[in-house]
Amino acid sequence: MLTSIVILTLNNLDQTMRCLHSIRVFTNSPYELIFVDNGSTDGTTAWLAQQPDVKLIANGANRGFAAACNQGAAASGGDHILLLNNDTIVSHNWLTVLLQCLHADERVGIVGPKSNFVLPLQKIPADVGSEGQYHLFAQSYNRHNPALWQDLAALSGFCMLLRRSTWERLGGFDEAFGVGGYEDIDLGYRTLKAGLFLRLAGDAFVYHEGNRSFNSNAIDMYGVAAINRRLFIRKWGFNPERLILVHDPAFLPDRYASPHPHHAPQAPEVPSGWYGMGEDGCVYRIERGHKRPIHAYDTFCRFNLSYDRVGRCGSELLAGLPTGHPLDAGSFPHGYPDVFVARDPGGGLYSVCHGIRYPIESEAAMVAIGLRPEDAIPLGYELIWSFGDGWPLRGNVWENFELHDYVLYRGPNGGLYYSEGQRLRPLVWEETLARFGWNKDRAVFIAPELFHRAPVGFPLH
Repeated sequence: MLTSIVILTLNNLDQTMRCLHSIRVFTNSPYELIFVDNGSTDGTTAWLAQQPDVKLIANGANRGFAAACNQGAAASGGDHILLLNNDTIVSHNWLTVLLQCLHADERVGIVGPKSNFVLPLQKIPADVGSEGQYHLFAQSYNRHNPALWQDLAALSGFCMLLRRSTWERLGGFDEAFGVGGYEDIDLGYRTLKAGLFLRLAGDAFVYHEGNRSFNSNAIDMYGVAAINRRLFIRKWGFNPERLILVHDPAFLPDRYASPHPHHAPQAPEVPSGWYGMGEDGCVYRIERGHKRPIHAYDTFCRFNLSYDRVGRCGSELLAGLPTGHPLDAGSFPHGYPDVFVARDPGGGLYSVCHGIRYPIESEAAMVAIGLRPEDAIPLGYELIWSFGDGWPLRGNVWENFELHDYVLYRGPNGGLYYSEGQRLRPLVWEETLARFGWNKDRAVFIAPELFHRAPVGFPLH
């Protein structure tokens, strides 16, 4: 079976020559080479045109990563498509091991390797400071070992293998992502939504220098990424860091969690993110269908709680919920809420959401999203930095951030809504507020553009 290796170029001829040489030397599975040049001016196009084993598509200008990859895939004839950056070096058995991973299960949609410069969950430390060290490392590392495979919710596009049938089923990259950034995360998420798995071949390692084209061609990588991240949020309704930085099994096929941005709610379940008191006088936090008992009064105080925030829902509702992991300020991070505001020793504020910290750089952004400085839980720098590092909250948070979980909002129509799982749950009666410990005076006006595009969940009675 033939693998079509699609490589984009934009100058950096030395890198392209090094990458191509490594493919020729270390690839022992049938392949063809498709190069798409996006307007190089350093002789790259002329050099590639002289290579007898290269099929070249020469664009006169930079069409962007997504469009150029789609061009290359359309011109290829292999049973598999492998997208590869030109600032990579491959080594022993690299393609063979990736193909073994792909074909182990027909429900594997995309396979990617481990690397030194890649998304956090694909990265491993390795002594690959020189090309010789890399090949020596890969000689023993790149060996078939299914015990090292792992299913993830995102794979980097720097090296991405999939069946042609999968590529055509998904329609390739979304060209709206332009120059580059998040088109690989978007493709991966569409793969998950199609019921296919993203599999990390932990038994394969490909060296990646990283960001060479952006840096050498004076492209504002951060600015481009910010634009494309907003595009992802607008398209899917949640922050892409949820896929990239943490391992959330609920994104994987055949898994379900509620409330969750990947899943439409199946029933009008008890909301999450509020506090209630049981018959025994114990205060519980309700999260995803479980009641989490507060370990001690010290934790109650350290989490800046007050009894006016404890709902009068009736002990019957709480009695029907299974007991979850206790809230305990001395047990980090498992003893902390899934969503909370944190304050570092220097006064810096963070929104911590589902294992990811988002620095709050603007008071206006904090107020707009419905957070309050007085609710912040103090944490040391080391503890805060142990969370994945998300994008800062600043500017127009309605464009740069997902709908914040567990906030009471007032819509443009004057109605009250509770945010949960990236959905707005309307409150049917004002008595519902006391039931769950919510205060309508804390309701935050939600921007009309977000209100009209946010899905509506089951009403709360």
